[in-house]
Amino acid sequence: MKIWLLTTEFPPHFGGGIATYSDITSRIWTKHGHEVTVFVVDDTLEQIHLTTENLLRIFRFPNHSTPQLETLGYGARLSYHYAQWVRYFIEQEGPPDIIESQEFSGIASHLLQRKHTLDPIFRDLTVVITAHSPKFVLDPIDRAPSYTFPNYWLGEMERYSLRAACGTICPSNYLKDVLRRELNDFDATVIPNPYMISNPNSPDPGDHLLYVGRIQYLKGILLLLEALSKLWHRHYPLSLDVVGGDSFYHPRGMSMRSFIEGRYHTQIQEGKLILHGPVKPQELKGFYDRAKAVVLPSLFENFPYVAVESMAHGRVVLASDKGGQSDLIHHGINGWLFTQESLPQQLEALAQTSHAQIKAMGEQARRDIRDEVDPELVYGKKMTYFEHILESSTNSHHFPFIRPQMPQLSVHNPKNSFTSPRLTIVIPYHNLGTYLMDTLDSLEAVRELCPEIIVVDDGSTDGLSIATLSRVRRLYPHIHVYRKANEGLAATRNYGAKIASSPYLAFLDADDMVDSRYYARSLEILDQYDNVSFVGAWSQYFEDSQALWPAWNPEPPYALYHNPLNTSALVFKTEHFLQYGLNDPQMEYGMEDYESMIRLLAHGCSGVVIPEPYFLYRVRKDSMSRGFNMVNLMLLYQWVIEKNPEFYARYHKDLLLLLNANGPQYLMDNPTWPTRVHDMARGQEPI
Repeated sequence: MKIWLLTTEFPPHFGGGIATYSDITSRIWTKHGHEVTVFVVDDTLEQIHLTTENLLRIFRFPNHSTPQLETLGYGARLSYHYAQWVRYFIEQEGPPDIIESQEFSGIASHLLQRKHTLDPIFRDLTVVITAHSPKFVLDPIDRAPSYTFPNYWLGEMERYSLRAACGTICPSNYLKDVLRRELNDFDATVIPNPYMISNPNSPDPGDHLLYVGRIQYLKGILLLLEALSKLWHRHYPLSLDVVGGDSFYHPRGMSMRSFIEGRYHTQIQEGKLILHGPVKPQELKGFYDRAKAVVLPSLFENFPYVAVESMAHGRVVLASDKGGQSDLIHHGINGWLFTQESLPQQLEALAQTSHAQIKAMGEQARRDIRDEVDPELVYGKKMTYFEHILESSTNSHHFPFIRPQMPQLSVHNPKNSFTSPRLTIVIPYHNLGTYLMDTLDSLEAVRELCPEIIVVDDGSTDGLSIATLSRVRRLYPHIHVYRKANEGLAATRNYGAKIASSPYLAFLDADDMVDSRYYARSLEILDQYDNVSFVGAWSQYFEDSQALWPAWNPEPPYALYHNPLNTSALVFKTEHFLQYGLNDPQMEYGMEDYESMIRLLAHGCSGVVIPEPYFLYRVRKDSMSRGFNMVNLMLLYQWVIEKNPEFYARYHKDLLLLLNANGPQYLMDNPTWPTRVHDMARGQEPI
């Protein structure tokens, strides 16, 4: 089997459990004769680096920005690069049998978006996600700012990766249960991570407690120290070794180690609390040897390698019940589990337990963990799962939205409601004679696909624009030109939509252009998915700007906070647009297309974005959008909310937290970067 593994950690660089998992898993695959390629980001490199060792190939690449990708923040750019390098290798040597990726940081989200928007290179790939520690779960527990961009957006990328994968593996039942609460209708198969257990014997228990791991709120270090400080005050006999790197303690705005050194200064001086900092893996054995027990007080764990390593060393683990350790530790038999309330009592009981009892439990732990994480047994389970996924993978008729919307009203099947042609393009037009011919020229390549093109002149007044319409009639006899009194952009779009005779409908402003692949791909998507009502694409600016405008699937709550795509050039199922998306002429200052999209979403009509710059957006100094200012933007957002109150009320909590974390929408542009409010908070002038 040809397997590709996408990861952010791989030896010799270790950042946590993901590196351990990736190393052991890739090597057990090659041991069984599979061709394995590991794709791993490495920002220490200036250029790509490829190494091959028997059947294991490791491809390292930097996540450097380029002028084309400068609009993408680090996380979104990283996901983009994983997809691009996968594309490169497929074009060079063909696709793999299966791709496995972590969900952490959403590194597979761009690849999966390409797959589900039917990119020919990606559409037939089989992608499995093995979950580790999703940021959107960890940040709230760690008291980190989870609604602040780009952290929030990384969480959305992770959610989408889990939703859009062909299959998902969770290393613990605990993580599976957490994700099922976070993502409705989510399911996964539980397969523990493999681990190499080599030490045959364990020494006698020592006289210290041992904490191994990052000094982090999430890891429960403060919970443990609070319990121990009270016990030490009553002459508790066991001291605590703390081995691990530092972290940032967000609520206090300082490092966790500095906070601990200040709060527990006395206990440190008395030798009860010893902060060792990070140590090399080979040095860790000495700490295990002198430990009576290892304490794992985490507030969340997926698959706790600390517990696995400790049990492999024959050490008893006293662990919280908040994590995958619940799958590994049988209370009172090979370790102990505690609730937050019972930790002090469990610590006291541990101190009173004899060394003989501790050693017997440790030996049991070592036997149990060997059977649980044996690489050969784990390999067999994973390959059985891979084969099942490969056999059952089919093209679904439902797009994998993060938060699927239930339609509030029924709509007919648009393919049965209209006759040919398949697609009608409506071009609203007002005094844009300078640009219209360029726009129409860009449509010549798709003429067979969409022979019905309608130009609706909204009462043009300048001579050039009126003359251009005559030229259009002469050069493009297949294009229908309609003239009407000036009513504004919203009414003009509606006019064209109501006379369209196709099941699918597209709008294109008279000064913009499209890539010839845009409409063909959009219709393919609309044909494929019953739960997709409209399609957009990334935009490439031209004329006064050369920037790229990345776009995102318009899902709430983010789509209610800020427009995630160019809503002026979408492709719709015509009947859905006519029922729910007609532009509101009262939006006289603009954003009528955004409000239309919100109304569609409110009625369960969802949209997707092709992650390619298929839409060419002309940036003009005199364009309508250039007339936006803070006052009319505030007014327009107010109107959008007032026109869709129930939909906004449904997401009131998330919207309030997004506003509080990132500031108002008119200071916002791209969720993959911090907003200007963050710059101001750091004492910088807004851009």
